[in-house]
Amino acid sequence: MVLTRDFFERPPDTVARELLGSIMVVRFEGDETRVRIEETEAYGGFDDPASHAFRGPTPRSAIMFEQAGILYVYRSYGIHWCMNVVTESTGTASAVLLRAGQVVDDVNTRHSPSIASGLLRGPGILTRELGITGTDNGVDCCEGTSGRIRFERHDLSKTLEIDVSRRIGVSRGQERMSRYFIKGSPALSRRTPTDPK
Repeated sequence: MVLTRDFFERPPDTVARELLGSIMVVRFEGDETRVRIEETEAYGGFDDPASHAFRGPTPRSAIMFEQAGILYVYRSYGIHWCMNVVTESTGTASAVLLRAGQVVDDVNTRHSPSIASGLLRGPGILTRELGITGTDNGVDCCEGTSGRIRFERHDLSKTLEIDVSRRIGVSRGQERMSRYFIKGSPALSRRTPTDPK
């Protein structure tokens, strides 16, 4: 079942947790790749100093205030692209960063080491191997099977063991426990940070 807009119109921590195990389907150069989401991070708006929307809309972060279910793609440190899905209602800024995934079905003709291994560790590798760039900023993931990118609900009969930690690589809002991941997943982007005492 394809995830619809009402799935994303909820608080970012809820969406970040429930996206785990879902299948992201990406069309690229005529092919289609299916990736199980295994690591996410939630980012709020005015209440989250680590968020791009913390100080209100800017030319870069304005998209975080738009409708839920669209992509927010930005360049990190001028090196790699990061892919987020906007959450909550229009006008309330928040998003979920997709950090890692595992390829479950690939009919793509490219055979990079990451695709071949099935492990997409880290947000930069995830976007690179799936062909996600700044041109995907604003793509609507709720267009159903006709869209470039969509999310499908994971098999609810399978129990996922989910863990949580502090987010990775943020200089502010470090105390926020908003990184969610499938425990034991080989696709995790980095070792889990030490939880605050």
